[in-house]
Amino acid sequence: MEVPMYGDLMNKVFQFEEKIGNQYNMLKGDLLNKEEKAFVLSDMNAFMTGLISDQSVKAELAWALPYRLKERLGHFDVGKIATEIPVEVMTMIIRQKPALHRYPGNIAKYIISACQLLMEKYAGDAGNIWNHGETAAQIVDRLEEFKGISHKKAALGCLMLVRDLDLDIPDKENINIAYDVHIRRICLRTGMAKEDSMQEITRVGKMLYPKFPGRLTSSFWAIGREICRPQQPMCEICPINEFCEKVGVNSDFNDLTGKQI
Repeated sequence: MEVPMYGDLMNKVFQFEEKIGNQYNMLKGDLLNKEEKAFVLSDMNAFMTGLISDQSVKAELAWALPYRLKERLGHFDVGKIATEIPVEVMTMIIRQKPALHRYPGNIAKYIISACQLLMEKYAGDAGNIWNHGETAAQIVDRLEEFKGISHKKAALGCLMLVRDLDLDIPDKENINIAYDVHIRRICLRTGMAKEDSMQEITRVGKMLYPKFPGRLTSSFWAIGREICRPQQPMCEICPINEFCEKVGVNSDFNDLTGKQI
């Protein structure tokens, strides 16, 4: 892909972004019900729990977990969770049908550990991680201190704070596109990425929109989830099909390591 193409490609991406609006936005769209969404938006400890839970399950299930967990506990007091609920009990609560997560044991450990760290360092309020003029780099570093939050999820959390919670961060250029399976698929299929690595996908984001790479996350995620699917991609309706090396290849797609994405 030659450099002059980027402007045309970004125009297509932004047109698609405007078209879908908040349809695929977890905290502004309709992927969560009213109560689930309101809880995550109003309680930053719930936001942290949703971020921690966002792995190996559909995003809707992960971000509904905080509200559903509060229903089962009868509260969402991080002090009580940190000191009064054993991991085994939390695991049973999450596992109770309908299960709140595919991996209740791991998520139980992560949630309790997060509550303990919030009490120790942030006065029991996750908002203290980012509400005092911190940069994107500082926020990502702090989020990565929590068990269950990788660099990928820390970057996603920082993006959501800016995009969905209107946090004013001065260095938006340091908020990267998410290293998500749907986004990776697009970057590889189009040929913009030459290998499936976080470093390479991050490079693509910075190359396409250097002043705020993370802005591309919603559009790329929506395209990958609904159009550029692992099997039978709908190339004919893809907004960026003219920039894709794999356009028209309606078969299973494997990344460069042979793993299906």
